[in-house]
Amino acid sequence: MRITDVVSFAGRNITQKKTQSFLTIIGVVIGILAIVSLISLGFGVQNYITSEITTIGANVISVLPSQNFGGPAVSKNFNDNDVSAVRNVRGVEEVVAAWFGSYELEYRDQSHYGNVLVIEPSKFTHVYSKTWGYEPYKGRWIEDSDKYSCMIGYALATNSFDREIDIGDKITINDKKYKVIGILEETGNPRTENSVILSKDVGEELFEINNEYNMMIVSVRSGEDVNLVSEEIKDELEDSRGDENFSVLTAEQLAESINSIFEVLTIFLVGVAGISLLVGAVGISNTMHMSILERRKDIGILKALGAENTTILSIFVVEAGFLGLFGGIVGTMLGILIAKAIEYIAAISGYGLIRAWISWELIVGVLVFSFVVGILSGYFPARSGAKLNPVDTLRGE
Repeated sequence: MRITDVVSFAGRNITQKKTQSFLTIIGVVIGILAIVSLISLGFGVQNYITSEITTIGANVISVLPSQNFGGPAVSKNFNDNDVSAVRNVRGVEEVVAAWFGSYELEYRDQSHYGNVLVIEPSKFTHVYSKTWGYEPYKGRWIEDSDKYSCMIGYALATNSFDREIDIGDKITINDKKYKVIGILEETGNPRTENSVILSKDVGEELFEINNEYNMMIVSVRSGEDVNLVSEEIKDELEDSRGDENFSVLTAEQLAESINSIFEVLTIFLVGVAGISLLVGAVGISNTMHMSILERRKDIGILKALGAENTTILSIFVVEAGFLGLFGGIVGTMLGILIAKAIEYIAAISGYGLIRAWISWELIVGVLVFSFVVGILSGYFPARSGAKLNPVDTLRGE
C-alpha cells in the first residue's frame, strides 16, 4: 500500500469520529499549550535580562552582602568602610551604595505596597544617566539638596493607582509626605519601575538605619578590565569585612547566575506541564485501542486483500501521530496567544522584562514533539491490531 493510501485511511478515520477525536486531543492541547507558553516566557525573560545586563551594564559590577545570590537577606550589610574600600579600588569610577526595601505607599487615599530605594542622589544620577543612559520621563533628577522630595519609577507613576502620579503630587510613606520632583523613564526593571527613590538622609530616617547598605552598584572606568577590577574589589571587601560572605558580580556573571536560576525554573515548570501532556498521551492510546476494537472487521478485510502487518500498523500509528500533531498545532497557537497576552499585561503593569520568546525552532520543535508523542502513544495498540487473525475478525470473534 502506498504512503498516500496510508495517510488517506488515517485521515478518514479521524474525520469520521470528529467528537471522539476532538476529546482525545484536548489533553495534548493543554499539555502543549502549557509547555509553549512557559518555555516562551521563560526564555523571553532570560534573553531580555541577559541582553540588558551585558549591553547596558557591561561596565557595571553588582555587590551584594551575601554569597547566596537571590537568597534570603543577611544581617551583616555593608557600611561606610566597605563603600570606601570599594571606591578606592583602581579602575572604579563611581559607587552607588543603596538600601532597598519595601513600604506601604499612599496616594490620594489609596494604598500600594511598593519599593523604596535609598541612595545618594548625585551618585545615583551619575550611574543611571551617564553609565546606563536613562533620563527622567518627567521632571528632573533627584538632588542631594532635596529633603522631603522623591523620584519615582514609571510603573509606579502610571499603573499603581487609579489616577496617575504627576510632578508636584505627594506620596505618603509612614505618615510623611514626599513631593514628586521626577519620574524615571521605563527601564524594564521591576525594582526601579515600582520604586520611590529617596535621598540618603530621609531614607535612613524612614528605615531606622545608619550608614547601612544592602547593595552596591559599581561603575568601572572605560578601558579598564572589569574582571580584574572585580577581583580587586573582592580582596578589598574581604579585608574590610573580615569574611567572604558577599558577592561581587560582573554583568557577565550576573547574567550567568540569572540564567541558571531561570533554566532550573523553566525545566521544573515544563516538567509540571508535561504531566498534562502525559494525560493526553494516555487519551490517544485509549482512543486507538477502542478504535481497533471497533474496526476489527475492517482490519480483517484489509488483511484478506493482502495487506501486511506493517501496513495495518502504519495506518493506526499515522492516525495516532495526526491526533498528536493536531493537538500540537492548536496547543502551540493558544500557547503563543497566552504568552503574548501575558507580555502585554506585564508591559502595561510596568514589568517590561517579561517578554515572550517565539521562534521557528520552538514552533517546529514542539510540533515534531507532539507528533512523536502521538506515534508512541498509538504504537502498542496499533501493534496489537496488526497481529489480529483475519479469519477470526471476519467471523466477528
